[in-house]
Amino acid sequence: MAELNAEAPEALLARADRLRDQRLWDAAAEAYGAYLDAAPGDWRAMVQRGHAVKEAGDTAGALALYRAADALAPDVADTKLHIAGALKRLGDAAGAFAAYADALALDPQNPFAGPELTALAPFADAGPARRRHASADLLIVFDASDLLAWFRGNRAPTGIQRVQLNIISRALTNPAEGTATAVAAFDARGGFWREVSAALFLRLYRLSRLGADTRDAVWVEAVDEARRQLSEGADFPFAPGACLVNLGTSWWIADYFLRVRHAQRRFGIRYIPFIHDCIPLILPEHCSRPLVLEFAQWFAGLAAHADGFLANSDCTAADATRILAEVVPGAAMPHAVIRLNAAPDAAPDSQALPIPDDEPFVLVVGTIEARKNHLLVFQAWLALLRKHGPAAVPRLVCVGKPGWLAEPALHLLEASPLLAEKVTILHGISDLVLATLYRRALFSIYNSFYEGWGLPVTESLGHGRAVVLPRHSALIEAGAAGGIFFEPQSEPDLIAKVEKLILFAEARAAAEATIAREVHLRDWGAITAEVLAAIARFAATDAPPSETRLPAPLARAMPLRLLGRTQPDRAMALADLLRDGLGWHPLEDWGCWTVPGRARLRLPLAQPEVEPLRLYLGLVAPPGRAPVTLRLRARPGDAWASLTLAPDARQTAFLEIPAGSGDALAIEIAATVPQTLPNRRRGEAARLVGIGVTEVMLCRREDFSARVDFLERQHFAAVEVTAGT
Repeated sequence: MAELNAEAPEALLARADRLRDQRLWDAAAEAYGAYLDAAPGDWRAMVQRGHAVKEAGDTAGALALYRAADALAPDVADTKLHIAGALKRLGDAAGAFAAYADALALDPQNPFAGPELTALAPFADAGPARRRHASADLLIVFDASDLLAWFRGNRAPTGIQRVQLNIISRALTNPAEGTATAVAAFDARGGFWREVSAALFLRLYRLSRLGADTRDAVWVEAVDEARRQLSEGADFPFAPGACLVNLGTSWWIADYFLRVRHAQRRFGIRYIPFIHDCIPLILPEHCSRPLVLEFAQWFAGLAAHADGFLANSDCTAADATRILAEVVPGAAMPHAVIRLNAAPDAAPDSQALPIPDDEPFVLVVGTIEARKNHLLVFQAWLALLRKHGPAAVPRLVCVGKPGWLAEPALHLLEASPLLAEKVTILHGISDLVLATLYRRALFSIYNSFYEGWGLPVTESLGHGRAVVLPRHSALIEAGAAGGIFFEPQSEPDLIAKVEKLILFAEARAAAEATIAREVHLRDWGAITAEVLAAIARFAATDAPPSETRLPAPLARAMPLRLLGRTQPDRAMALADLLRDGLGWHPLEDWGCWTVPGRARLRLPLAQPEVEPLRLYLGLVAPPGRAPVTLRLRARPGDAWASLTLAPDARQTAFLEIPAGSGDALAIEIAATVPQTLPNRRRGEAARLVGIGVTEVMLCRREDFSARVDFLERQHFAAVEVTAGT
């Protein structure tokens, strides 16, 4: 060994390579070891030493060397393949599965990892929730409902989908110590979450990056398998104290919080959403009205049910905290800021670009919609074309499908042949194509009226390309180190910034040098670790139960319906929260039907009431030919009170509640004969209902003023008096 070490490092490496080629494994391993004594940072030589050790019969020793090489160069897919192969030889199927998944995350086109991942799935994916949570301190369940819904009609991910895919895939393959991770999605027919296997999720992740064709047979098979797992799987077996984490969206799922509340009561789960932005509440004029109403209702429910939230920026966290305080004054919800400053994964150039190789272009990434204000960018481009001529102005490549109120921007494009000749719109492209576009672009532009983060800003900087963006909202955070800012919505300032980058190559070079020097991004693994650590902190914190955050007010009517408001408030949260258990259909704009059988209302009180109370209920009988009889009681175990309503009848009923009822009331409602209602939309099944409830009012029995006021509102319409003649 001393003689070998006397040689120069280059000679040692050459000797080791010759011994390897001669298949003299022990000697090669010794020679590589001598070289590594002189050059300990050469991860490639460490891998070669691992190969020699493995061929000499020491698989465990080879694994240690592969892992040491991986620590030196963690972004090399081949090293993870070697780790996986060694683990497979050692009988660790779950570990091999995770290592192959890591390799695929780095190299989606790898021809070896995919088949191995599929082959190992039965061993590594026997159900992480069932297999691993018993020995883990914490089970983290990622709700991927919106991601799977997206995949039913799309393949290439956009911003929020890309965030979910990157974080969940890494959490599945590399969970934090003491935690188990799983994926579930909400099944609307079954009314609960169903598990999505890790192998399937990772397959969807890989395929979504490789292409955009939703008709590809491999993609169709994967999406069909997801549909089968949701429709045929059992309800998800939440471990006590598990965390249900939604990194995407859920406001579009009817009665989502009713099911969250049920799981909280049944399993003691924690609910943790990721808030990407509050734009429907801050700029409702740039969003569709149904989205604004759904988002406002969801946000009101979030205030009552979340045990903490994740946000992608300080801006989003501040917006969310302010709005939540309007629903639950004085209650500061714990949160963690997870900045999405992720370096792009290494990817080969795509050969399928719809742009000639020698044509320069500027890139714009984002849905073409009112909020992104492509109109301003198109107007600026048209002004540049008129000023400098088409030969001097590069092509503008816009990646994104048309969205809400895209018409003004698209109309300008159609009305101006000069502009149309220099603008290309793409959508449904793969991640590989998008990465190639970033690398080949002169620079990028990202415009918007407001953002929660702005992932295309980070992506452009990660590919070393300058990005021009407005100085507002979270874009200030996303582009802090290397962005070129213009005054928001200022066409002259946008033109000035863009013109300089187009006309002067040295300006682009200077901007790219600043990016190389100042921008420090991190990989998705680091972001995932931060997410998992934040979830663990939330899980270790005592949070008040949902019903205690919003006690039912006395002497005030509480509507049990969708209120159609564009800002979340206490009444919206209570309309959701008062319904207890699964005996309810979703809220509608008039009220809410009960499910046949027994339904409960739960009214938490700010403090125990020592005086007798009176509860008023606004009731609606379903249409039909027969009257409906219902039974009411103020507490389980009390005698039932009966009431009969004619079909379609509306009536106000009241219940006397004796003194000393405690700090929460549980009101039971039971309709004796269920009624069938026709479906509301094509394709929906008919609904079986019990009775409709429109509102609730609780007051002290001796509060005659509140009683009269409530009853007057039931029978009289308020007349609004306006000034004038």
